[in-house]
Amino acid sequence: PEYKLREVSGMNIVVSTAGMDFQGIITVNETAKFIWRMLENGAEKSEIISALAKECNVSEAEITADVEEFLSTLEREDIVE
Repeated sequence: PEYKLREVSGMNIVVSTAGMDFQGIITVNETAKFIWRMLENGAEKSEIISALAKECNVSEAEITADVEEFLSTLEREDIVE
């Protein structure tokens, strides 16, 4: 909840709503934006993989590792629980 996804000048940027002091800007691509929006709606990992595979017209097997890596990064950086 301390982070929100915003679009600024055509870029997808993750911002802190808690006034946290961090250096740099966190930018995400369209795929990460898709995943972020699903997380905001309470989607589980399996739902995200399924929906993204459908959106990108690829198999779930082709995107599973990438989704897991992105989610792990968010968890490691304490952006999501």
